Amino acid sequence: MNIKRMLGKIKRSVISPFIKPICDWPLERRAAGAMRAYARQMGHTFDLSSPVLFTEKRVWYALYYEHPDMTRMYDKYLFKAYIEEKLGPGWTAPLYGMWTSIKDLERDWDTLPDSFMLKSNCSNCSNNMKRIRDKNSVDKKKLFRQVRQWLNPVNTCKNDYMRAYYDVTPRIIAEKILKSRDSHIDGGFLDNYKVQCFGGVADHIICASANRKDDVSAYDPEWNKLPVKYKNRYNGEFEKPPHLAEMLEIATKLSQGFPEIRVDFYEAEDGLYVGELTLYSIFKYESEEWDRKFGEKFILPDTKRT
Repeated sequence: MNIKRMLGKIKRSVISPFIKPICDWPLERRAAGAMRAYARQMGHTFDLSSPVLFTEKRVWYALYYEHPDMTRMYDKYLFKAYIEEKLGPGWTAPLYGMWTSIKDLERDWDTLPDSFMLKSNCSNCSNNMKRIRDKNSVDKKKLFRQVRQWLNPVNTCKNDYMRAYYDVTPRIIAEKILKSRDSHIDGGFLDNYKVQCFGGVADHIICASANRKDDVSAYDPEWNKLPVKYKNRYNGEFEKPPHLAEMLEIATKLSQGFPEIRVDFYEAEDGLYVGELTLYSIFKYESEEWDRKFGEKFILPDTKRT
């Protein structure tokens, strides 16, 4: 780790207890902050009262959209029970434990298997996640110091412009490491098949590679590759997953009642798993064409949270 990053981590650990997370900001301030963040990332701004592009509508959606199941969907601990209610048991990575304090995690450490995935229940994009290969060789003091930060809302997605995280209670969970069907892919990292749905219909599948860094491509439900290019991503080829039909069926079922939602899957050694549900797809497009096309399919509700 370079000196600048190390100093940044020290600074955040010192001041974070005194920072009010974005989830506690008034809505007007959150909207202004979200618009500034969009302008920095995309290089332009837009009228929040009448968004057009998919990425613009995502900002509106993250600020104003409400659904009674949002918290259960976004809490990686409650998510498992939510999916079991919808699909039955066995569709998510098996849970080994859940904790709301480091003291409790330390107490239960010896009861955990030798290897597991340790993660925050309210973070995304592989943030706040540790793959434990051998718990007996772990520097526990260092690990617990790092993991303690995951319980501070400022270090989670509660400190972001995404409404679905705001009622999530920060927790630490341990779950089984899923192994890939491909022996060349390291355990715990699997190709991710993200089924993008609009109005309860599975529209396309975004594929993200586990062993080819930044390789992301899109396919239609018949597995024809779409000429969609994502910004700063390589547009490689992906084989049709064995459980594609099942993915599409499940995604259609889980997407009912949502204007837009993405259902993510993993093809593991022992079968198909639902990885997560997200309302806030973060991919950026290389050209405005597909941003606009997907924006036309993304029909926002007439009402919004006030």
